[in-house]
Amino acid sequence: MPKVQQNKNRKRKYENETEEFQIDVPKMKFRPVDEALEAEEEKLSQILFGGAKNFLHCLEEAEQEAGASQDSQESGSQSNTDSGVGEDSSDTDEVVRKPAWVDEEDDGIEVGEALNAQHRKLPKGGLNSRGNKYADLLKHKFQAALGTPRWADLNKRPRTDSGSDDEILQTCGFLTTTSSSTLPSNLLEYKKVRDLNHETLCEGPFINSIEFHPTSSVAMVTGNAGIMSLFAVDSKQNKKLHSAAFQGFPIVCAKFAKGGNEAILGSRHPHIYSYDLLEAKPVRMKLPQGITNCKKFIISPDSEYMAVAGKWGEVHLLSAMSKERICLLKQDNEVTALSFNSSGSLLFGHSDSGEVTIWDMRSRRVKHKFTDEGCLQGTTIAISKSSQFLAAGSAQGVVNLYGMEDVLHNKLPKPRKTILNLTTGITDLKFNPTSEMLAFSSAEIQNSAKLFHIGSGTVFSNFPNFNTKMGHITTFNFSPSSGYIAFGNRSSEVSLYRLKHYKNY
Repeated sequence: MPKVQQNKNRKRKYENETEEFQIDVPKMKFRPVDEALEAEEEKLSQILFGGAKNFLHCLEEAEQEAGASQDSQESGSQSNTDSGVGEDSSDTDEVVRKPAWVDEEDDGIEVGEALNAQHRKLPKGGLNSRGNKYADLLKHKFQAALGTPRWADLNKRPRTDSGSDDEILQTCGFLTTTSSSTLPSNLLEYKKVRDLNHETLCEGPFINSIEFHPTSSVAMVTGNAGIMSLFAVDSKQNKKLHSAAFQGFPIVCAKFAKGGNEAILGSRHPHIYSYDLLEAKPVRMKLPQGITNCKKFIISPDSEYMAVAGKWGEVHLLSAMSKERICLLKQDNEVTALSFNSSGSLLFGHSDSGEVTIWDMRSRRVKHKFTDEGCLQGTTIAISKSSQFLAAGSAQGVVNLYGMEDVLHNKLPKPRKTILNLTTGITDLKFNPTSEMLAFSSAEIQNSAKLFHIGSGTVFSNFPNFNTKMGHITTFNFSPSSGYIAFGNRSSEVSLYRLKHYKNY
C-alpha cells in the first residue's frame, strides 16, 4: 500500500476515535433543583446529624439516665456504708482514676535503665532509687516545677449548670447569633423604595395623613382632595387595594380605630365619616353640639376614647365606638396638639402659650401642668410607646426631649436634650414604636426632616442625604415595627423608606 494512502487511513481512524470518545461538557452552570434529591439529602442529614428536636429528646433521656444512675449510686453508697471502725475517713482517701491510655514500653522502664542509657547520675534515695519506675520520677518533677494542670486535677469542681447550658447552646440546633438588637447611633441604614401612592397620586396635593394598619401590611393615605386610599406595603409594588372619594370633604385628619377595622375621617365640617374597612362602607356621623370641626383629633391606644381639639382651649372627649360626647376638658390656652400615653390613662395637650396640660382619664380632671422650656408657641407633642419620654415641638423649630418622670412632678422641668437642627416651625413629631428614635419635620422648607437617636442624643447625619427629594413635608409616620417610614408632601407624593435595622413591617 502506498505511504500516502496509509497516512490517510490513519487520519480517518483518528477522526473516528475522537468522535466516538467525545466528552460532552455540561452547559449549565448550576444543576436544576431536584426535589426528590433534596428530600433524600434532608433524610441523610437527619440520620447523620439529627435535628434540634431529636437532640432535645436525647438530651432529656440522658438527663433522666444520669439522674437514675446518680440515685442508684447514692443508694448503693448508703447501703454499703460501714461503721468506720478501723478505717480512715473517706475525706482523706486519695482519688484514684484509671488512666485512659498506658504505654507499656514506658511503663516498664526503671530509673536505673534510663540513667544508664543517658550516662548520668542522680542522688540516691527516694524516687531516684534505681528500682523505681522512671515515669513516676518524671511525673513528680513535672508537678514540682509546673504544678498539676486544671484538666488533670482529680479534685476539680464540676462546671455549673449554666456553664453546661452554654456548652449545649453551642452544639447542634443551638447555634447562637450575635446580632445587635439596639439601633446603632452612628449611621442609619435605610433604602428609598417605591413611593407608597405611586399608582394614584390623587389624594392631595396636600397629603394630610399617613396611617399604617396595626396588624396588616396596609397603609392609608388621605389628603385635601377628599380621597382615602389603601395600599399594600411591600416596598416593591405597593399596589392600591381600595380608594374612596368623599365629595366636598377635604380629609384633614384620619385615624384607624377598632383594632384597624374602622377608619375615622375628619375635616373642617361639623361631621365625620366612619369607614368600615371590612364592608367598604362609609357612614356619615354628625358631631355632638359645640364641635364645629374635626381637623385635629386622636384615638386612645385602647380605642376607647376619641379626643377632639376645639376652640378656646376645649378638648372634647368622645366615645370612639359611638362618637358620643363623654365630657369636656379645658385648658387655659388654645390647643395646638394632643397625645395619649401608651396605656391611654393620661392625655397631654400642648398650647400656643407653651404650657402643657395633663389630664387623668380616670377622674377626667387636670392632673398636672408644666411649661415647655423656651417655648413661645407650642405646635406638636408626642409620647414614646415606652412612656419614658415626652417630646414637644415649637413654632421656633426647637424640639425638647423630656423624661416622663420629670414632667409629671415639676412645673419647670429641664429637658434632657434640646434639639436645634431645624430653624422653622415643627409641624410633625413622632417616636418610633421601639422608642429608640424621634422623628420631626417642618413643612416650610423642602426636605426639612430629621431622625434623632435617643440613646446617644445625636441626629443621624446621613438622613436625609443631599440627593433626597421629599418636598415640603406635611406629615409622616412609622410602620408598627419601625420597618418603614413614610413622608407625605404638598405634591401628592408619599415617599417610602425601608429602615434596614428593623426586620419586620
